[in-house]
Amino acid sequence: MIILSILTITVPVLLCVAFFTLAERQIMASMQRRFGPQVSGLGGVLQPFWDGLNLGVKEPILPSLSAYGAFSAAPMISFILSQISWCGIFISDASFQGLVLMALSSLAVYGVLLAGWASNSKYAFLGCLRSVALMVSYELSLGAALLSIGLFLSDSSGMKCLSFYDAQNTIQFALLPVCHIFLICILAETKRIPFDLPEAELVAGYNVEFSSLGFALFFIAEYANMAVMSALASIYFLGGFSALKISALFFSFVWVRGTLPRYRYDQFMRLGWKAYLPLSLAFFAINACFDVFVL
Repeated sequence: MIILSILTITVPVLLCVAFFTLAERQIMASMQRRFGPQVSGLGGVLQPFWDGLNLGVKEPILPSLSAYGAFSAAPMISFILSQISWCGIFISDASFQGLVLMALSSLAVYGVLLAGWASNSKYAFLGCLRSVALMVSYELSLGAALLSIGLFLSDSSGMKCLSFYDAQNTIQFALLPVCHIFLICILAETKRIPFDLPEAELVAGYNVEFSSLGFALFFIAEYANMAVMSALASIYFLGGFSALKISALFFSFVWVRGTLPRYRYDQFMRLGWKAYLPLSLAFFAINACFDVFVL
C-alpha cells in the first residue's frame, strides 16, 4: 500500500513534468520561428521519455574531491521535497496550504546549498550562493503575499471565519497587487528567467558537476516546483484548482522566458529587497487594516 501511494503521487508528477518540458520546447520553437521536437512520435510526444531514458542509462560521475554523501543526497532532497509539495496542494483545508508549502520551500534551499558545497567546485559553489540568496530573498515577499490573503480567512482567535472561496470572491480587487507580487516571486522561487542568473553566468550554476540521474532529479524538481507554484497561484488568486489554469500559468513561465532578458545579480537582489519586500509588507498592512475596519 505504501508503494502504491508513492506511485500514485510520483507517476502523475513525472508525466506532468514530461509534458511540460515538451510544451516548453514546442512553444519556444514557435516563438523563435523554428521547429521543435517532431521526430519521436506524433508532435514529438515521445521525446521527453527518450530524454529521460538517455539520462537514466548514463554513468553517474562523482568528482574526486567532492563530499560523496552530501553530493548524492542533494538531488534526492530536492526531488523528494518537490513530491511532498505536490501532496501539500491536496490538503483539504486551503487555509493551511500556503503555510505547508512555505515550510517545504524553505527546506528546498538545503538541496541547492548541499549541491554547490559538496561538489567542491568554485563555479558550483558561487552558483549555489546566488541561488540560495535569490530563493531566501523572494521567499519573504512570497510569504507576505500569502499572509495577505490569510488575513481574510481568520478571525482574531485564529479560527477560520469565512470559507476560502467565499472570502476570495469578496476581496478579488484587494488582491490584484498581491497577485502581481506573488507571480513575480514564484518566477524567482523556481529560478526561472529573468531570475536564472546563477545558471546563466556560472556554467549551469549549482548543478554543474551533476550528470545522469542526479541532474535528472534536479531537472524534475524544478519543473515539479513550477507546477506546484502554478497550482498555488490558481487556488489563491484565480478562483480554485484547475488544470487549465495551471497550464495557462505554465505558459506564462515559457512566455517570460522567450521575451524578457536576464537581470544582473545586483539588480534582482535590489528588486527583491528594496521593491517587492516593502510592497508586499505594505499591502499586508493595508489588507490588515481593511480586515479590521471593514470586515
